[in-house]
Amino acid sequence: MMTAEANHTIVFPKRTSGRKSAVRQAAERAADLKLCEWIEERWRATGLAFGTRGWAYVCENEGFISKGEFAAFEAWLGRVRKEGLLDPDAVADDDARKADHGEYVDHEDPEDYAAAALESANGWLSDYTPISVWDGLDTYVEVLVEKVDLKVLFGPVCRRYRVPLTNGKGSSDINSRRRMLQRYRAHAEAGRNVVLLYFGDHDPAGLDIARVVKSNLLECANIRDVGFDPTPIQVVRVGLDAGQIDALDLPWIDNLETGSGKNLADPRHPDHGKPYVKVYLGTHGPRKVEANALARNPAAARDLIEGAINEYIPPDWPIFHAERLLPHREAAREAFAALIARTGGSGAP
Repeated sequence: MMTAEANHTIVFPKRTSGRKSAVRQAAERAADLKLCEWIEERWRATGLAFGTRGWAYVCENEGFISKGEFAAFEAWLGRVRKEGLLDPDAVADDDARKADHGEYVDHEDPEDYAAAALESANGWLSDYTPISVWDGLDTYVEVLVEKVDLKVLFGPVCRRYRVPLTNGKGSSDINSRRRMLQRYRAHAEAGRNVVLLYFGDHDPAGLDIARVVKSNLLECANIRDVGFDPTPIQVVRVGLDAGQIDALDLPWIDNLETGSGKNLADPRHPDHGKPYVKVYLGTHGPRKVEANALARNPAAARDLIEGAINEYIPPDWPIFHAERLLPHREAAREAFAALIARTGGSGAP
């Protein structure tokens, strides 16, 4: 395992152009391998494979790169993967670009295939859910995050509580907002309070995004299959905040660089004079903490979001819900067994 002291010797590899000596080539390859080793160790230790942008944020938090070097880092990450220097599974798939509808070929013999089919049927019966997890709760909750990598961190908790988790990217696309409003409409009509928990960066834009989430939803209220006024939705910003940053000893980044490489702290930046930037600079100074810094401590990240969810859903609710489903799932198994017996195992009615 790479030590903390060794981390300080890691630099973002920058290859020079033109003719290079063997010594220079070896040094550049060694620098590539050192950062690749660090990424692989982080991935294996946490089980979290981020996308190229996510790894850029992680490396920024470690001080290996600056925000203005994100594009160069992402290009470097692509190169070392192509050259076989980095385990390709350390970087998450881009689901938006993956191929669909490809062929799958079964390699089992008929007996093994049939056994697997029976096991799958038992699994389906174990998932039989004729009761909503929200039955008995007076508040419906969703989680909106600013970065897709927070979905990796928060996913296990949201899955356990059956809380929808959406990546907003600052202002989510129309269909994401449309489907969110459809869910909220159904629960509001069922008489529940409706809450949206927001988690984003601790920087001027991240704090301001929380303020405009409701207006982003309002823009989609009149879509023909929505027809829901989102005013009752309570938007609650649950992180990152200064207290969480201090408690988890998350690293501050001593700049306010944006993706373009410009700095919000620079008076020449077009947004420097905006109220939300001035308030932030007056309170926190020219520094920030990206929410991706939570990748340093996945357990703490999950504790944060679970604590926020538990303000509305009791911690033992997943267990209670699973227990109340047991008799229904047992009835489904008995019905399945009766069907098999009645059809002689052929599956025909």
